[in-house]
Amino acid sequence: MQNTDIIKDTLNIVDVVGSYVKLEKAGKTYKGKSPFTNEKTPSFFVSPEKGFFYCFSSGKGGDMFTFIQEIERVEFREALKILAEKAGITLENSQTNKEQITRTQLQYKILDDATKWYEIHLRKNPKIVDHLEKRGLTKETMVKFRIGFALDSWRDIYEYLISRNYLDADIEAVGLIIKKDSGGYYDRFRSRIMFPLFDGRGRIVGFSGRIFTDDPDTKGAKYVNSPEGPLFDKSKVLYGYHSAKSEMSKKDACILVEGQFDVLMAQQSGYTHTVAISGTGLTDDHVTMIKRFTDRIILALDSDKAGIKATRRSVLSAYKHGCNVKVIIMPEGMDPADTLLKSKSQWDVCVSDAQDYLDYRLELFNRNEHSFEERKNLVENDLFTFVALTKSAMVQDRMLQKISLFLGVSLDSVRNDFKQFVPEENVESKSVEKPHEIIIDTVTNQQEILYLFLYLDEKGIEIDTEISKEQSELYFDIFGTLLIEDSKNIPQEIKNIQLFILEEQNKDTTESILKISLYHLLIQKKIRLIDKELLSILEKLRHSESEKNSEKIKEHMKNQQKLLHLKTDLTNKL
Repeated sequence: MQNTDIIKDTLNIVDVVGSYVKLEKAGKTYKGKSPFTNEKTPSFFVSPEKGFFYCFSSGKGGDMFTFIQEIERVEFREALKILAEKAGITLENSQTNKEQITRTQLQYKILDDATKWYEIHLRKNPKIVDHLEKRGLTKETMVKFRIGFALDSWRDIYEYLISRNYLDADIEAVGLIIKKDSGGYYDRFRSRIMFPLFDGRGRIVGFSGRIFTDDPDTKGAKYVNSPEGPLFDKSKVLYGYHSAKSEMSKKDACILVEGQFDVLMAQQSGYTHTVAISGTGLTDDHVTMIKRFTDRIILALDSDKAGIKATRRSVLSAYKHGCNVKVIIMPEGMDPADTLLKSKSQWDVCVSDAQDYLDYRLELFNRNEHSFEERKNLVENDLFTFVALTKSAMVQDRMLQKISLFLGVSLDSVRNDFKQFVPEENVESKSVEKPHEIIIDTVTNQQEILYLFLYLDEKGIEIDTEISKEQSELYFDIFGTLLIEDSKNIPQEIKNIQLFILEEQNKDTTESILKISLYHLLIQKKIRLIDKELLSILEKLRHSESEKNSEKIKEHMKNQQKLLHLKTDLTNKL
């Protein structure tokens, strides 16, 4: 038995899809709003009986593997791994791989148990909950993102996990404890609000802990993150990505911020396509993750010197991967969380007014007085690079016009200097191949006829013998093959989906209409072919008339009349 069959026997497609889409029972099927489009009326259906889904608004459909490929934007092998994990099935065969998988699963379990413990401590500390609420977070957001609290204790999480029968080495491997030189262990996170860091599949891979204490003499970094290890690689983690990725696809954009609070406030306020980098700059892996769902990135990083540098690096990294990048200019001294706490409408304006990098830098720079030399340095050491990366000559010229106004010099002088410019960064735009989208192809006329034939057969609708004979002859005349034989060659999965689509489309169609629907489709197809032949004959007739070939004219007119009579006979049958 193949792995795919074992997984399908173990998992229910309703449960698989239901973990991503809110489904409601609708007769024999389940329906919900499409996870692929921003529809208001549900047109997304799941059939547990046939084991497939179909989305009328996007045309996507298939089995549970196809769904995971579409929703996660991964290839089949990765979809297989995701569903195998859900089903509790081990795909690898070697003993070494089995041991590694068991160890990895254990590490995920340790982090999940630690999170539950931190969550309990948060619920027991109303003062911290009150602090988070004053920062703008709702209890629902705290629960959704599993925010917790690490006590001001040297061995709290260590002793709890030991009591759960975990080993020192395994707890240390996931970064929760630190080994002392003198022997023994102590907790890495103490007196900190704990933000679990999730991978793209919603599994906890580490933590970011923000200091929270009443003792003004307490020293320590504002934030402490998990060390990199077997599960956590900060270059491959975007905070909030697990809950934002489907929204990034729907909205065809990703808002990129710096901190956890920024993400939490943004997603809570409806900007569910917001993610944050975690203790690092924007990496190639980050951009690749984002590009699975969208090519549009909107940056909202700090406006201080460090933030401007980070924005520049991020824009260059995104450009390298062929992304369309805009930058949000926030009110001075405020970050996204501050702005949203003060006024959501103000943040709405900030997002809608996002600018290209050049405009962003010019606006920030113009907030203060600068000498001509400082302005010239900005242009030569920063802005010219982005002009050079712009492929459109017209857009380049527009950028150079803005620079000439900024410097207060002629456009010709700016153009001359730009011609001499050699970019310091070797940034070449490259495309990142997206996973193949499995979409139900546009149905051809022949397929439409075949699917309807199968639908009538499944419904047990008997066609009059005379009509049945004539429609078989019409099909052979049109396509040169046998209707019954072609219908047998349709793959079962495609057959199931198309029968389901027809069932939905013909809910209110009477049996009497269905009985003649296939016959009418064939007649309409034949009439269209006749129309094409008539056009061809008309061209030939004109050519023969120009050559004054009476024999050819007579032959074409005879064929024309024959086809017109046939068309009239067929039309009368509709």
